[in-house]
Amino acid sequence: MSSDEKVPAANIEHLTWTIAQRAEIQHSMLGLIQFAEANPPSGLSPQDKIVFDHLVGAAFSLWRAIFLTDAGRTPDEIHQSQTQFMAKVVADNSITYSDDKLNRHWTVGYYLENAKLRLAHSIPILDNFRGTKLTASLMPSVRLTGDATELTEYEWECAHYVLRAVFRELWPDSKLEPLRPNLPRQP
Repeated sequence: MSSDEKVPAANIEHLTWTIAQRAEIQHSMLGLIQFAEANPPSGLSPQDKIVFDHLVGAAFSLWRAIFLTDAGRTPDEIHQSQTQFMAKVVADNSITYSDDKLNRHWTVGYYLENAKLRLAHSIPILDNFRGTKLTASLMPSVRLTGDATELTEYEWECAHYVLRAVFRELWPDSKLEPLRPNLPRQP
């Protein structure tokens, strides 16, 4: 980009969103650290250990997905990214963030789906062992899939909302509030 070119308004809007959400997921990760420090494994039920593990994995995946959300996700874009990603794995036996970014049409979905699957596994554990009734209210939010930047942002926010809601059930002492997702902005 030359010095007289400006960053398009849509990119500024997305970058602003990205920075704010990165801070939010890091706050969520900090809350998980605080939970771990206050609750050694010996004091947790087997079910709580599983939920905590799922939350840590979901938080990492959401953190990793943040800077990949600016991708279109058409079937052709995803297919091309899948092919390039696998070729890189086979050729170099290594993947870095740069590879994730280059192939973000697929990798953003990979990280979001990983987070959502972990959250979807946590919800019935809490319902069954703690008597919560999260399935009806939270499961619709982990079933969303976006195919454009604005919808992918919304998908991310929905997953993050579920992460915090599940965490609040696991640890009622948490100061983290579940953040309701904003409706997708107009492209």
